[in-house]
Amino acid sequence: MDSFIAREGDYAIRIVVYLAESGGMKKVEEISAAVGVPKPTTAKVINRLKKCGFITTRTGKHGGIEASPSAMDASLYDILKCMGATLDLNVCLAHPSACSRKPFCRVTHRLADIQSVMTEQLKASKVRDFIF
Repeated sequence: MDSFIAREGDYAIRIVVYLAESGGMKKVEEISAAVGVPKPTTAKVINRLKKCGFITTRTGKHGGIEASPSAMDASLYDILKCMGATLDLNVCLAHPSACSRKPFCRVTHRLADIQSVMTEQLKASKVRDFIF
């Protein structure tokens, strides 16, 4: 694993922030260049973000992609969940009942505390916090 947040989750955050900050309709090519993500990946991420309601699209001569009106209030947590992130630090936190070490493990409890803080920080970090 290269990082805790998968690439597509990172790209999704960057795309929503870019669209919210720049305003107006943008083409996939423009978004791709602005956030430094290959065009096919950008299109794939945009499709998922649209399904979750973070962006809107319009076809036609003056069409394109833009942040939805509610995008500014979206949290990083919301965007990452949209992209399929589990955000669990380990399997015991994802499925506590399946943990065979639960009776004697001292690690899972501390990891749960860390995960709780991380989750709260992701929920508290809104797209609007990244707009300058």
